[in-house]
Amino acid sequence: MNPAFPLTLEFKFSLLTELRVTDAEGRLVAVVKEKFFSVRDEVRVYSDETRQVQTHGIRAQGRMAGALDWRARRLIRRLDGTPVGALQAHGVRTLWGASYELYGAEDDLAFTMRDDHPWMSVVEGVIGAVPLVGDLVAAGFDYLVNPTYTVSDAAGEPAFRVRKRRSLFSRRFEVEALRPARPEEGELVTLGLIQLVLRERERG
Repeated sequence: MNPAFPLTLEFKFSLLTELRVTDAEGRLVAVVKEKFFSVRDEVRVYSDETRQVQTHGIRAQGRMAGALDWRARRLIRRLDGTPVGALQAHGVRTLWGASYELYGAEDDLAFTMRDDHPWMSVVEGVIGAVPLVGDLVAAGFDYLVNPTYTVSDAAGEPAFRVRKRRSLFSRRFEVEALRPARPEEGELVTLGLIQLVLRERERG
């Protein structure tokens, strides 16, 4: 998995969660499906539209991880079981502003992911708490104000930026490279960002 940036990650308008990832050349990079009726977050990644060829799996650690544990560590593995890396959320801090660490196959810190404007989530939560009217205002807020996230490498240098694009019926994110993407980064970054947008799709 070595996509050409920028990437587009778009949720299909459906009752079921399905995410489609394409690269700068319009090539399909991945089709992602969440496993339903499970207390532990589990995601399956496929290379084709018909979801016949699975390439990766992402699964939260712990029996109840994901559903009840905000600090759940999500392990990213290839279909043969070899590790790609892991995404670690920063617990309660992530409730008001996205904060994650992305680790490599050797459990080395590779990237950090941060919400560029965490105050937006606080404002959105306050608006949404108002009965009836708050829901309508929050819907308009979601459409007009969309968050961005900066992905920095282990040296602290910004490497990628994720932007949520304005849309009425679907959720679409775009990922741009802020520096030339290294060949060895493509797989880890793409799969880590898939987890990011799955967790952050309702914000903004």
